[in-house]
Amino acid sequence: MFALTNNLRTTLYCLLFCLPFVSARNVPGSHLQARDLTNSSKAGLGWANADTVDIRQYTSTGNVSWYYTWSAFPTKSDIEFVPMFWGNKSIDQFNSTMQQTLSNKAYNVTSLLGMNELRIWIIDHSANQLLTKKSLRRPELAGQSNITPEEGADMWKTYVQPFHDQGLRLGSPAPSSSPTGKTWLQGFLSACGDECTVDFIAMHWYGTNASQLISYLEDFNNTFQKPLWITEWACQNYANLTAQCSSSDVVEFMNATQSYMDNADFVERYAWFGAMENMQGINEDNALMDNNGKINSLGRQYIGGDHSDVSLTSAAVMTRCFLRFPIIIMTWFALPLSQILL
Repeated sequence: MFALTNNLRTTLYCLLFCLPFVSARNVPGSHLQARDLTNSSKAGLGWANADTVDIRQYTSTGNVSWYYTWSAFPTKSDIEFVPMFWGNKSIDQFNSTMQQTLSNKAYNVTSLLGMNELRIWIIDHSANQLLTKKSLRRPELAGQSNITPEEGADMWKTYVQPFHDQGLRLGSPAPSSSPTGKTWLQGFLSACGDECTVDFIAMHWYGTNASQLISYLEDFNNTFQKPLWITEWACQNYANLTAQCSSSDVVEFMNATQSYMDNADFVERYAWFGAMENMQGINEDNALMDNNGKINSLGRQYIGGDHSDVSLTSAAVMTRCFLRFPIIIMTWFALPLSQILL
């Protein structure tokens, strides 16, 4: 009976001192759900703010390693800049800017993104501010920009391919996630033949179902057999604009999709669409900053800023428990079991 009583007392003391250190993320239904960062170098930013917002607030954790601006214009940052040849509307701007950008080694340029036809961002770089966003444009949809795969291949050979000879890795044009997007990209690669170097596939995806995005990524991987860069993705319902993701839906969607991409070897890089003050028609709950340009809770989630605050690994739990073990020993006989149970 004495042994049983002491064993029970020991168990109660262990529970008393160790349970407070069990992490909230291990409790079902807890609102503190952190994503395990397994490959932090993949995360990037689609940056449309020029220098009006401090990008350093997103690089403070070291988990964001690159950014792009839908153009060849960089902003003030220590992380890698990835310029973009947006398309036929930006030829003059690209030609006048790209070599100047490459000449500045501080921008750490190693890659170039090809044509991007999903959104048109108009940036007044002389004033360092975003002016406006035009409506959706997709190269594969008639009635919009309607660039054929053959036209895309010709533009690539003229404006993008020469940078392969300068040592840059080249990312494919990024079509939309509409059913015709994949077909357009296949047509582009076919039209290129052996004259286009495509080192990785750039792509966008908007929707509300994480499983559908994962299936889409796996299909692109199986089809193109090249590393994937998801340069835009968010929890956005284009099928029904009145039925958008709630803030909690966005958190869950980001956790599920970002965790998957961190662990998928074929996903090389990704950039959430939301690092801007004005979302310009996209669901506001996807924003990574507030209207004043300050990083918000979703932004901190994206860069892993809250991760260490909300979770302890099982090893850490045991370590803290054993650190408190001398206290358990000291109080072993301090209180009778009846007082513990009261």
